[in-house]
Amino acid sequence: MQKIEQLISDSEETVQRIRWSKKGKPAEPVVVFFAGIHGNEPAGLQAVDRVAKIIEREEIELKGSVYAVTGNIEALRMGVRFLDTDLNRMWESFGMNPLGGEYSSNGNHSLSSEQRESLEIRVAIESILNEHGRKRSDFIFTDLHTTSSQSCAFILLNDTLANRELARKFPVPQILGIEENIHGTLLSYINNLGYKAIGFEAGAHTDEASIDRSEAFFWLLLYYNRMIDLPGQKVTEYENRIRSGQGIPDSYYEILYHKPVENPEKFQMITGFQNFDPIEKDEPLAYEYDQLLRAPASGRIFMPLYQKVGQDGYLIIHEVSAFWLELSAYLRRSFVHSLLRFMPGVSVVDDQSYQVDINVARFFVKEIFHLLGYRVLKKDQNTLICYKR
Repeated sequence: MQKIEQLISDSEETVQRIRWSKKGKPAEPVVVFFAGIHGNEPAGLQAVDRVAKIIEREEIELKGSVYAVTGNIEALRMGVRFLDTDLNRMWESFGMNPLGGEYSSNGNHSLSSEQRESLEIRVAIESILNEHGRKRSDFIFTDLHTTSSQSCAFILLNDTLANRELARKFPVPQILGIEENIHGTLLSYINNLGYKAIGFEAGAHTDEASIDRSEAFFWLLLYYNRMIDLPGQKVTEYENRIRSGQGIPDSYYEILYHKPVENPEKFQMITGFQNFDPIEKDEPLAYEYDQLLRAPASGRIFMPLYQKVGQDGYLIIHEVSAFWLELSAYLRRSFVHSLLRFMPGVSVVDDQSYQVDINVARFFVKEIFHLLGYRVLKKDQNTLICYKR
């Protein structure tokens, strides 16, 4: 049996996978951009290429190291979201190692296209971490995406205090806890390794503004992380470029409802919805197998599916109060964690997780664990597993 680091060499594949890099001094921060994880989302790659050309042409000095990692190379060549499996839904199903750690040397040819891509991406990640010292805390990973519907720019993040602190610098809406509803993302994998990671959604796939916003986000991330100096007017220009002009508050939101889709060919979103549009309970939203789907709650529509690939039909989000955010930040730094094991129906799984019998602990389980920074997943009809983020 072979380890995956032996299965894929750290030379040709990694060089191809790392689209561009510029290295700073050893003690300085490291930022890694992923782009093109979905093959029908090239805007991030075009933005990366723009920034790279400017940095090289103008010989701009960076106070740190920057890497741009290409996502689904084969899907990008064909202009499709994926070939066999969604590359941004497969990481968690394999645990901390996307493909279980070991393979027989003659089994590599049976891997799907996206399994092969995920292996090469992981090798690139490992090479970057090893290059700069794995135990450092000043790594930042970010994933550049676009959406199938018209949208303002926004940020997706797993709800850790470190991710909140990073994302809050940007004047765009922030969507908390996406990993509880959309599983297996690359960002969740990075977070599980212990590093900060956020996703930037720039707008519609085919909108030229999505390239401009991705470029602005790139510059701002370097600026906010003190890796580059920018004049005040440039900072204002970039912030205005990514800021919503549609009256959408640039505050935090949480997910109220997620509509999964088994067969996207049998799902049809009603036309006209744009990301963050307000909706009312019982409002018609879509058809699935010719059955009308209505909103189960009022809020804002989020990521409505207007393409015939993907397993997420739409989500409904609502704004999170400032009081809740401040309270959760306080409690996460307090001794309250040590009291969870004494709650009725709660049992310890390991140092990072609890199991909850919801027949015993019936009230406000998710709310309590969310306040304390835990990710809550349903193990079965009667059991929740709560993981410390």
